[in-house]
Amino acid sequence: ELSYNITTNDTLLGDVNQDGLVNVLDVVSIVGYILGSQEFNETELYLSDYNEDGSVNVLDVVAIVGIILGN
Repeated sequence: ELSYNITTNDTLLGDVNQDGLVNVLDVVSIVGYILGSQEFNETELYLSDYNEDGSVNVLDVVAIVGIILGN
C-alpha cells in the first residue's frame, strides 16, 4: 500500500504528466507503471492513484478513462 507525503495545489488528480490535462498520455504512463516499464516519483504515484485506495492499478486506469470519455 502506498502512502503519500506531498502537497499539491493546482495539479489535477489523474494528470500524471502534470501538463494541465487528464488525457490518454496519462493513461499510457499509468499502464507503463503497472507493467513495470516506467518508474514514478512520489508526486506521480499520488496523481496516478485516482480512486485514492493506496494502490496504482487497473481501477485507476478505468476511472481516468471514464473521465476522458466524460463519464
